[in-house]
Amino acid sequence: MCRRSLPLNALRAFEAAARLKSLAKAAEELSVTSAAVHHQVKALEELLGVRLFVRTGNSLALTKAANSALPTLESAFDLLSLATEKMRQHESGGVLSLTVCPSFAQKWLIPRLGRFREDFESIELRISTATDFPDLSNSEIDIAIGYGPEERFHYPGVVVERLLGDELYPVCSPRYLGRHNLQSESDLLGVTLLHDDRALAEQGIDWASWLCAAGITILPAESVRFDSASLAIEAAAAEQGVALARSSLVGDDLASGRLVRPFNRRLTVNGGYFIAYLRIVEEQPKVIAFREWLFAEASLGRRVDRKARELVRQ
Repeated sequence: MCRRSLPLNALRAFEAAARLKSLAKAAEELSVTSAAVHHQVKALEELLGVRLFVRTGNSLALTKAANSALPTLESAFDLLSLATEKMRQHESGGVLSLTVCPSFAQKWLIPRLGRFREDFESIELRISTATDFPDLSNSEIDIAIGYGPEERFHYPGVVVERLLGDELYPVCSPRYLGRHNLQSESDLLGVTLLHDDRALAEQGIDWASWLCAAGITILPAESVRFDSASLAIEAAAAEQGVALARSSLVGDDLASGRLVRPFNRRLTVNGGYFIAYLRIVEEQPKVIAFREWLFAEASLGRRVDRKARELVRQ
């Protein structure tokens, strides 16, 4: 289908309904009626000749066709939002103060930051790191990015949005994998395990959790413990052992081949990375610009991770 004939309104209605798993919630987000969303989705199904939703009572389930298209559509609308902000921000700017988790700054934000600075040259960034969530109402911080369960970030007058979900899985360097001939999960009993104690403190998940899911009830004798996720990841890259890493932080290392996943098993984490800002600043152009950029980058990362999963399954 060519660009000029794309049914953008119908695609927007479908994307919202599929993402939220609800026609009513999609209608609220789009400021229209549920009937309007239903009409747009029905028109899209007729145009494409495919079924997108399976409706059972009040529940809304996605078909295979809808599931395969949703990540691309999410990314497309995030990129459209970002493009709109680029145009609107061209003649405006200012200082934007951020506080972020140290590991997130090192492994996710800094490698991407050049793209934001190229797109929004008039916005000056001031970045600090902190492991504790700041008191936004008594500071000059515009946006905070923290890690943990969502309830950790809910305070009066604060807008909280989930940026990245998380999963935990083993990673190591390609040379370490070859040297120790890791072919089955039980082979981990003979290697050094690298622990992220902050993940244990914040999420209650560690190597014991992953090994238990794999049916292994004892821990290897050799281990090294770190108080940050980035240190555990860097130790794995330096061939010091196998780290149980957060998917949100190792995407670039996996894509470059610096790290590999010896096994497919993964544990889903309750929470992830969240952005937070005061409701009184949410309409400031610099805040909108950075928020839109963050979600566009996160969408691109989810597409890469989805393709990697498909390759693993093949």
